[in-house]
Amino acid sequence: MKHRWPKSLYSQVEAVFHSVRSIGKSKRDTDKGIRSFGSWEVYKSETHRLAKFMHKNGRTSILDTLSVLDDMAEYLEERLAHYVEKKRSRQTMETILSALGKFEHAINHYIDIHSLDIPRLETEKLRMEFYARSRKLLRKSSKIFDNRAYPDPIRLIAAISDGTFQLQASLQYEGGLRTEGVGAPSNRRLKNPLTTNGLRGIGTDPVTASPVGVVASVEKGGKETEHYVSVPTYWRLEEHISRHGKLESEYFAYVEAINTAAKVTSQYAPGRGSHGLKHNFAQERYLECIAHGMSHEQALQQTSLETSHFRLRETLTYTRG
Repeated sequence: MKHRWPKSLYSQVEAVFHSVRSIGKSKRDTDKGIRSFGSWEVYKSETHRLAKFMHKNGRTSILDTLSVLDDMAEYLEERLAHYVEKKRSRQTMETILSALGKFEHAINHYIDIHSLDIPRLETEKLRMEFYARSRKLLRKSSKIFDNRAYPDPIRLIAAISDGTFQLQASLQYEGGLRTEGVGAPSNRRLKNPLTTNGLRGIGTDPVTASPVGVVASVEKGGKETEHYVSVPTYWRLEEHISRHGKLESEYFAYVEAINTAAKVTSQYAPGRGSHGLKHNFAQERYLECIAHGMSHEQALQQTSLETSHFRLRETLTYTRG
């Protein structure tokens, strides 16, 4: 059967990415396919920007892999210069590099499955060069995150007088749990207390390798997520559940306690509420992942799992500078 190849660069990008689309499949089924819809959209969007750049250079096919490599080098040089000039953080640059890594895999997979007699695309050396240069020339983080995060979450939590509310806030800040995960669902008809079923003991942080308390919660979408909190907070939770049988409160009372503490500590802003603590967690966890050697993509994926999002795009709303 003759290989049919789209004429436009846009359609060509769609074709090669379709060959690695693995949304809904497990990592065991496909370790290199794109399993997250959010990641799928982000990677394609970044690659389409490269394709637009190639079109301006007069290119007609992304299967001309040697030209792709030349244009990619020129494109990355332009992007890096722009981010240096604008004093941007390295996060966006690393998103581009992650996307182009998947683009390489998509093209090579497409070449393999269609048995095409053309050179494979080899971009690792180029991407590693720009990873190194971005780490040298760009700041780790602009620190200008979504303003729903609290400037001083520890002082906020200390100002919450009720022990139950304070414990719930600590779990959200340290472990990234949602309100329903700490027993305070916003839907009054829903009951979701945190019980002994959620106590998974003392384990090891997958990022820092330090001892942590492991708390499992069932949150958005009915999926169970394991969260990692400090050992003292875990012991407090264990003691609370032992004494009361569960951790649970009324949502609006909990949010009001947070808002009151925010006003006392001069951190109140409309819309922050309890979700501001989850923003604090995501931003700090992302930077912690980066500090322990993870790439931008890896840090986002890890933070996504721990915030029960499971999609890279949602986590970008918490961490984008």
